[in-house]
Amino acid sequence: TSIPPSSKPSAARPPRSSPPCPGRALPPRTHPPQRQRGNLMETPSILLRLKRRWIELWGIVFFIGVGINFAEIICRSVFHFSIDLMYDIPIWLTIWSVMMLAGPILPDGDHVSVDMVRDHLHGFPRKVCEIINCLATIAFGAVITWGGVVFTSQCYEFNMNIIRCISVPRWLVESCVPIGMFLFTIFAVYQLVTVVRTNYVKADRQADE
Repeated sequence: TSIPPSSKPSAARPPRSSPPCPGRALPPRTHPPQRQRGNLMETPSILLRLKRRWIELWGIVFFIGVGINFAEIICRSVFHFSIDLMYDIPIWLTIWSVMMLAGPILPDGDHVSVDMVRDHLHGFPRKVCEIINCLATIAFGAVITWGGVVFTSQCYEFNMNIIRCISVPRWLVESCVPIGMFLFTIFAVYQLVTVVRTNYVKADRQADE
């Protein structure tokens, strides 16, 4: 009688092993590749984390203002009373949040802008357009910063207050303008440096690939 092929005993084969290869077993240590945009390295990760935490912080401040606003509506509609600061504080927190975030979102292009001209330019013309935009942005931020400093210092010098159920120093509310626009100007300068150091010809070539 013949034994079916599937039932024939077979000796266990030892696992196939290949001779150790020093190059494969211990790959040489190399530095991590640096991500670049054009010829400019991207922002270090620690700065990105700080920026993300900063945005999250002022996002929380904004939602606190929204919560106070809803509480004011409930108190006025249900309990028939309201506190004047419950109407003002959400406005102040919203303005502070907007001003503190105006600078950090600038390099990401998250501001409302008309890009139909810039997006149709490539290479050196695109770089010239970006530089002009950055210079205009820096000038705008510097002017608003200086105006905010002058106005806030006057509020402090003349002891101007916002009269509500408690007296609130006006300079404390208005100081968000010079602080926020100063950060905006700093990020605008950073964006200008980024544009100047970026090789747009190489960036366009990499985008096409």
